[in-house]
Amino acid sequence: MRLARSVTAFALATVILAPVVAHGQWIWTPQTGRFINLKNLPKETPELQIEFARGLMIDGKYKQALGETGKFNRYYGDTERADENQFLRGEIKMAQGDLVEAADEFQVVLSSFPDSQYFDEVIVKQYEIGDSLFEKGRVSLEAKADRRWYKSRWNPFRKRPFKKAIEVYSLVRDNQPFTDAAAQAQYKIGLSHFTREQYMEAGLEYRQLLDVYPNSDYVREASFGLVQTYHELSLSPDYDQDPSQLTIDRIDDFTAQFSRDERLEELGQVRAEMTENIAQQRLQTAKFYERRRLFLSAHISYQALMDQYPDSEAGRTAQEWLSQHAGPQSTQARFVGLAD
Repeated sequence: MRLARSVTAFALATVILAPVVAHGQWIWTPQTGRFINLKNLPKETPELQIEFARGLMIDGKYKQALGETGKFNRYYGDTERADENQFLRGEIKMAQGDLVEAADEFQVVLSSFPDSQYFDEVIVKQYEIGDSLFEKGRVSLEAKADRRWYKSRWNPFRKRPFKKAIEVYSLVRDNQPFTDAAAQAQYKIGLSHFTREQYMEAGLEYRQLLDVYPNSDYVREASFGLVQTYHELSLSPDYDQDPSQLTIDRIDDFTAQFSRDERLEELGQVRAEMTENIAQQRLQTAKFYERRRLFLSAHISYQALMDQYPDSEAGRTAQEWLSQHAGPQSTQARFVGLAD
């Protein structure tokens, strides 16, 4: 009976340990009193562990490479090479094409290791990611511009890369404020909002660049972008014309500051359009007074319209009206009820 039990125990142990012996991945450690899988052990030094993970990345084995960086964190997370390992995680995610996750991994380098030697490289990588996302959105828009379903406003995926680009550019700006990189990122944030047709947000970002970075190389483009933003916000003469006037003001500022810019002819056409919109609204006001038989108010409105916008179509209409109502009987003496 005892012999049978011994045989049974031996057979059971053989069955349990057979895979361990076969694969040779487990070893007994007296310190822990248990078996340890060799696959879960890191390389002998932090340097070797990082190089092993980097080699896997180069070979395109991204999942395994990330696993090895995680192993580094478990065993060597308190060593001086920890920031390098975290930077490598960002590189792996970037190689995978997970750009937003890569930007977040790089951000951990700055938040967890503020004195890291990789600080500048993180900024470069994050900006590169922002540009990649922006370009991805631009190419996608151009490639699908002829697809009606894609252009429709209800499509939730239409401009998602630009939204992600804004998030990454914001990291660059906030990580290194008051630098050339921050100014460049600030401009790209405004441009991304503009491309997403978020004109109010774009205008605010462009204005912030002009206020915070007045000597930046991106002042010219931000100024031009601000003109475009106000232009997009402008409405027909039936509505408020403040955006039209803001467009005109910004065009005048841009012309004065950048008198040799090759886009001035284009801006001149926009200015004429905005001027006509304002003049047409003034014309509607004058006609309103005329219909209500408030002739003195109508005369004053037509006169002001002709004086302020003589080169507009509405201004010429006002001039014709005034010429038809010229003479001694054309003002208060002519119109009944003016005294009231």
